[in-house]
Amino acid sequence: MAEEPGIGGGRRVFKSLEDREPRGARRAARTGPRELSVEVTLRYRLMWGLVRAIVRPLFSVQAEGLDHWPKPPFQIVANHHNGWDPLLVIAAVPLDPRITWFGPKEADFSRGFKNRVMGFFGGMIPYNPEKTSLTSAVRAVRRVFEADGVLGIFAEGRIGFRETELQPFEDGAAAFAVASGVPVVPCAIVGSTDLWFRKRVTVRFGRPIATDAVRGREARAELDGRINAAVAELLPTIEPRRPRRRPLSFLTDLLNGADDITRRRSER
Repeated sequence: MAEEPGIGGGRRVFKSLEDREPRGARRAARTGPRELSVEVTLRYRLMWGLVRAIVRPLFSVQAEGLDHWPKPPFQIVANHHNGWDPLLVIAAVPLDPRITWFGPKEADFSRGFKNRVMGFFGGMIPYNPEKTSLTSAVRAVRRVFEADGVLGIFAEGRIGFRETELQPFEDGAAAFAVASGVPVVPCAIVGSTDLWFRKRVTVRFGRPIATDAVRGREARAELDGRINAAVAELLPTIEPRRPRRRPLSFLTDLLNGADDITRRRSER
């Protein structure tokens, strides 16, 4: 995974994980975007504008705590209620700095409308244990931080269905930040469990948590606990009631996977 200078020498663009595969294999299946850039490119501007043009009329989205963002690089650790979550964050935050998302577990980005869109715009580091080595993913994340980028990660691994609770964090939610010594910004997306037309969604950011002095397994475990508590502190304390009238309620599961839809129905 080699770094390449861009036009004028000021832009850093990185070969994606798929570039390690033979040319023929890439034609058969794309496992991620062709390029990974932390710059606010024309393509990213287009994506950011389209997301806001779609999301903001559908939902009432607002951000809280943007003043807590430190100077890049840093890592955002967020809760996860819905497939809409990354789009809701993008719709709530400024164009710059650009957020690179870690963890789409797709095996093939050449199939399906959603995957094709993600592959076209890029800005993500896919990680499927069956298709991608952890070493490659770690290197990609490190290069994002080295280029003063921002990494976003949903630490729970799968979506939850209660606004007041967190799913257990996956092991090493802050491992990337610790490895590069960048701060972690806790984030809570409030209101995306159930969606309907003009539903209010708030994206809250907490104060950054330093990681540059974290050394050893016990210190990393303590840091994971602090981050978990910081995200939980941003959640509401009372579970919201669902009104009877929820126009366009199909939006709730529009971007959720089949497994998540089945879990939602069984747990409700």
